[in-house]
Amino acid sequence: MAKPLQPMTLEAPGFLGLNTQDSGVTLQEGFALHADNCLIDKYGRLGSRKGWAYRTSKRDTVVGDNVGLNLLGAHSFLDLAGTNTYLSWNSTLLFKGYEDLVTLTPSTTDTVVAGGWQAATLNDSAYFFQRDYKPLYYTNETTASEFKSIDTKIGFTGAAPKANAVLSAYGRLWAADTSTNKTTVYFSDLLDGSKWGSGSAGSLNIAGTFSTNSDTIVGLGAHNGALIIFCKNSIVIFKDNDSFQGSFDVTTLQLVETIEGIGCISRDSIQSTGTDILFLSSTGVRSLGRTIQEKSQPLRDISKNVRDDLATLVDNTADPQSIKAVYSPTSAFYLLAFPSSKAVYCFNTKATLEDGSYRVTTWNNTTHTSYLYDNLNKRLLTTQANGIAEYFGYQDNGVGYRFSYFTNHSDLGQSANTKVVKRVGTTLIAPEGQTFVVKVGVDYSENYTSYPFVLSTTGTIYEYSSTEYDIAEYSGGTRIENVKAPAGGSGVVLQAGIESEINGAPFSVQRLDVYVKLGRVI
Repeated sequence: MAKPLQPMTLEAPGFLGLNTQDSGVTLQEGFALHADNCLIDKYGRLGSRKGWAYRTSKRDTVVGDNVGLNLLGAHSFLDLAGTNTYLSWNSTLLFKGYEDLVTLTPSTTDTVVAGGWQAATLNDSAYFFQRDYKPLYYTNETTASEFKSIDTKIGFTGAAPKANAVLSAYGRLWAADTSTNKTTVYFSDLLDGSKWGSGSAGSLNIAGTFSTNSDTIVGLGAHNGALIIFCKNSIVIFKDNDSFQGSFDVTTLQLVETIEGIGCISRDSIQSTGTDILFLSSTGVRSLGRTIQEKSQPLRDISKNVRDDLATLVDNTADPQSIKAVYSPTSAFYLLAFPSSKAVYCFNTKATLEDGSYRVTTWNNTTHTSYLYDNLNKRLLTTQANGIAEYFGYQDNGVGYRFSYFTNHSDLGQSANTKVVKRVGTTLIAPEGQTFVVKVGVDYSENYTSYPFVLSTTGTIYEYSSTEYDIAEYSGGTRIENVKAPAGGSGVVLQAGIESEINGAPFSVQRLDVYVKLGRVI
């Protein structure tokens, strides 16, 4: 009597995200050893990420076209009248606009040769800070747009710090990290980012808050009525003593706590999610809320399942300031990007796993230099070599990209038996005419056997290989399809995967099956 086939079945494969940290053969079903150019969609399936499309079409004719702009950052400036202006920059120039970029030449005595600006909006002005440069401001308050150094603004007082980090919170600008002072936070007067020497403007030196070694400020954040000061190896939290909370009273600032042993290494990795702040530490991506809760316990990081791979990318990044991040409430993900490596880690923030980590996938060959979430229009923007682009569609600037997913290694609970592969199958959501490949590997070998498929317009699945080839009729549309095909090969430990070229339509995997017959005991 023939033995029944035994399936290796994965419902919602990869829905737990990547896990390259633990042993592949002991991983819980649902983890992936490879999940590239994909994300966890709203239904818990592993699906293709979106691509990007340029929104900038031209640049002012005085300077030339938009080719070779090499934008490095952008800021969405929403003034009090409700007018939204996109401001962007490269290493020497600044621009305004979205589809059409207009070159802005700031009135300043500095010669700008670096594009490491951090921008913040306070009332009717956008402010730009970068270490060793006079802060700049942009405003629509006058009949003509102004873009000048802050010391020329009407009402300016004091000496605005040439700081690398700036935050607009609680009605003030907060700035820190100058070349000569790494432990002082400077703050402007209430509701006026140009006054640094009058009113309630002042400074806060945190050097005395460290119990052991000295530390340096990397970035700033605001959360739950507190000022969060992110240092390289610690986090310092201040609150005021105003029980009425009519405003943030800088005259009653008091130290709430200092968390030592964990800090932030990248200014632009600090992103508020509304209920928390995420940031990159020397040991992985952290949640401020969880760090506060666990400060007296062994700390966990939300990137623990990819810790070593992430650490390698950090080590290979010459300047941590080049690491970028963005939080998209629309997509419910936190992107941590390494532009020098063209790599992105996508953390799904909808829910945590049992160990407190986030589900994570990767994106490769990305050309984004920075990110901006536009709260007004609810869209994710990126800066590129030739302008501003939007996270949109399923092509990268008109070109397809590769979706790739592989399961963990599995012995099907029968570690002593050889498994003879008989059939592969999958249920997926894809457009008509979509091509994809199911791959099966045995005994940890990366020499996979490939089983290519193509979806027809009639609902029939055509499988082609070295022995047979059928042509499907192609047309538009996206639907759920079930596919199966004969397969071969044998081994003790199995691994399966799916690869597909994404070129204009979404693709997601609902189920993956590998049917085997148990062989001899080894």
